[in-house]
Parts: sequence; C-alpha cells; structure tokens
Amino acid sequence: MESNLFHLQYAMDTFYFLVCGALVMWMAAGFAMLEAGLVRSKNTTEILTKNVALFAISCIMYLVCGYAIMYGGNIFLSGIAT
Repeated sequence: MESNLFHLQYAMDTFYFLVCGALVMWMAAGFAMLEAGLVRSKNTTEILTKNVALFAISCIMYLVCGYAIMYGGNIFLSGIAT
C-alpha cells in the first residue's frame, strides 16, 4: 500500500510540474502578444523576436544555474550531469 501511495505521489508531482511548466510557457506567449499589441505594426516582429530570445536565454540559464539550485548539486552543469 505504501509503495502504491509513493508511486501516486510521484506521478502527481510529475503531472503538476509539467502542467505548471506549460502554463509558464503560455504565459510568456501571452505576454509577447500583449507587447506586440502595444507597439506599431512595423515593430511587431522585433518585439516578438526579443521575447523569443529572452525566453530561450532564460531556459538555458535555468538549465545552467537553476536546476542545480532546485535539485541540489554543485554549481553550474554538475547538477545536470549527475
């Protein structure tokens, strides 16, 4: 019984983590649409490119620094390698 409870808890944690990650990605897309709507039409491509670049940089920095902070490990990429 305890093993089944542990597996259920692990599955629910994983599901929650994935749903929250998807919501954060949709939030970034929504914010990009908000910013694109606030500028002139000739600047829309520049604003959307800036938002995609910032999201890509933040994802990479999370993998480099944030993952090790959240899940333990040494500084930078050693948390990913273990």
